[in-house]
Amino acid sequence: MYLKLIAKFFGNLTKANKILISVVLVVLAVNLLLMKQPILADLLSQNNPQLGGPVANADLTNILNQKITDGKEQAVSNTGLNGFNLAQSDEELAGFALVEDSAFLNSAGPLKNILTKRENLMIYKVQAGDTLSEIAKNFGISADTIRWANQSLATHSLKPGQEIILLPVSGVVHKVKEGETLESIANLYKIDIEKIKKYNELKGGLAVGMNLVIPDAKPLSKSTYDTSAYKGLPKISDYFALPTTGWNWGRLHPYNAVDIANSCGTPVYAAADGLVIKADDSGYNGGYGQFLKIEHPNGTATLYAHLSKIFVAEGQMVKQGELIGNIGNTGNTHGYTGCHLHFEVYGAQNPFAKY
Repeated sequence: MYLKLIAKFFGNLTKANKILISVVLVVLAVNLLLMKQPILADLLSQNNPQLGGPVANADLTNILNQKITDGKEQAVSNTGLNGFNLAQSDEELAGFALVEDSAFLNSAGPLKNILTKRENLMIYKVQAGDTLSEIAKNFGISADTIRWANQSLATHSLKPGQEIILLPVSGVVHKVKEGETLESIANLYKIDIEKIKKYNELKGGLAVGMNLVIPDAKPLSKSTYDTSAYKGLPKISDYFALPTTGWNWGRLHPYNAVDIANSCGTPVYAAADGLVIKADDSGYNGGYGQFLKIEHPNGTATLYAHLSKIFVAEGQMVKQGELIGNIGNTGNTHGYTGCHLHFEVYGAQNPFAKY
């Protein structure tokens, strides 16, 4: 019935009116189509290099069926990570480049495996199939940089689930020692001080135990560490007891410390009678992880770092040989398991240093 009325209505129209109404209907249809495919207008109105020029009417159906991401480009600094596929077009605007959405959404993308950032370093979780060279390429740093920051990689290959340290630039990590300044560290590595400032947040100044990224640097040789200051400290015989059992590497390193390796959970004992002046059982703490410090009656002090558990509290008096904690791998540790005790002595020579 309605169709008959419409046909009768069109039959009574003049030829000019019929043409006018037909044009209006076509315009309405096109508008509805563009509302459903907003990107179509752009494709039709410009020479798109990815599609080979202006779009022909015959290609319209194929274009509408393409999976074209609409408005999901991610803007990042044009210093983006290597390994991301940056959009190769004229869409680089105001210092930004468009990054393919898959770089962020793909479960294999490198950023998905960054667990956290500590100070100026990133902690990366190794995935199945990862290689050292591939990780280095993805993050735009040298493979040596990863090896230097993760000493366990010198003797062991990567394993899925393993956590490794990554730097934002090729170079090394330097742990700040007592008495050091930014100028002295720059001189030590023969690196421009401004380059060090560029890759480190130094608003609060330097602090003992802080990790600094030293760009374009190489590890210092053992002979580079100046241990003469430690060896010039008073030598106190038979005052300190060995604080734990295990393998004492014996190499003296900042600050006046030795590392004693054993399995995590191995008991740690007070090296001498004293007062617990610091006991921190959480946080990275400049690489120390869980640590405690004991002040002794003769004016010396000892520090115990990378603990997994602490059994004493600040202000508590302890006796030599008293259980104070367990060996762990908290903070900045290396090796296959990372489990060891970092033992420092203040005010006297470390009696357990071998060289």
